[in-house]
Amino acid sequence: MRKFTFLRKKIEAKDRALQENLVQKYFDELDLTKQTDATGFDNDAVYNRITQQIDAMPAEKSNNKKKWIAAASVIAVLATAGVLYQKKNQVMDVVSPIAQKQLVTAGSQVANLTLSDGTKVWLNGGSKLSYPETFRGDKREVTITGEAFLEVTHNDKMPFIVHSGKVRTQVLGTSFNIKAYPNENFVKVDVATGKVGVMAPAQKTVFLTPQQEAVLDNKNGKVTTAANVDVNALTGWRDGSFIVKNMPLAEVLNVIQRRFGVLIKADNNLSQCSITANFTNVSLQNVMKIISKLVKGRAIQGADGSSYQLKGKGC
Repeated sequence: MRKFTFLRKKIEAKDRALQENLVQKYFDELDLTKQTDATGFDNDAVYNRITQQIDAMPAEKSNNKKKWIAAASVIAVLATAGVLYQKKNQVMDVVSPIAQKQLVTAGSQVANLTLSDGTKVWLNGGSKLSYPETFRGDKREVTITGEAFLEVTHNDKMPFIVHSGKVRTQVLGTSFNIKAYPNENFVKVDVATGKVGVMAPAQKTVFLTPQQEAVLDNKNGKVTTAANVDVNALTGWRDGSFIVKNMPLAEVLNVIQRRFGVLIKADNNLSQCSITANFTNVSLQNVMKIISKLVKGRAIQGADGSSYQLKGKGC
C-alpha cells in the first residue's frame, strides 16, 4: 500500500481516536457484509493494514499543523479504503489467487465435469476446457477449444461467459453446444434451452433461442444464423452417437478424423456435398463405404492404413 508524503507525521492519541472512529464509520456505512458481491473481502484486514502504515510513520515535533495532518490522514485512509472496495476482486486475486485448471480430451474421448457453480460441461474429443477452481466477482468465465455442451446454472447476477476463438458467448442460465476447433474455419453455437448472446468482432450481438444456430466464418468475419436446428442430433456425441444431418462433407470428415485418428483428403469437386447419415457404432471401413456411395465415388485407403483419399462425381 502506498504511503502518502503528507502523512509523515505522528498522530496524537486523541486525534488517532477520532481518525479510527471515522474510518470505522466509513466501513460501517459501506456495510460490506451485506454486499452480495463482497465475498472474500476482509474489511478488518484492510482497516488494520491502513492503520499500521500510519503507525510506522516517523514522529513530528511541531504541533501547528496537527489538525490538518489528522484531517489529511482520514481523507487518505477513506480514499484508499474506497479504492480497495471497488477493486476488491483484483486485490483478492493477488492475496488469494484462484487456481486455474484444464480438462483435455483425446480424439475419441468424451469427458464431463461439474464446475464450482453447478454448471455441467461435456467435452468432445480433441477439445480443451480452461476454467477456474471457483468463480469470483461479477461473472463466470471459461475458455473452450474444440467442442462442448454446457448446462449452465442460472445466476442473473453473475453471467456465464464462454471464450472460443474470436467468439464470446454469454448466458445467465441455459444449455447450448459450442464448436470451435482450431483446424476448422468457423465457430458454431447451437442452443438447446434458454437464450444465448453471441458476440463476434465488428458484429452486432446475435441472440439465439432454442433450435437456433449462429456460425462465425473465421475467414470473412461474418455471422450467419439458422433456425429449426436438430440440436439433439448435433449433441448426440455426448452418449457416443454419431449422427449427421445435412452437414457439410468437410465438417463430417473432420469428425471422422478425430474419432478414428485417421487423415482424410477429399477431391475439390466434393466441397459442396452435404451428408445425412447415422454412423453410430459403425466401423471406420463401413463409414467410408457409406460416404463413398453418398458422393458417388470411392474411398482409397493409403498404404499406411491410416489415411484415405475420397474421390467422386459430386452431389
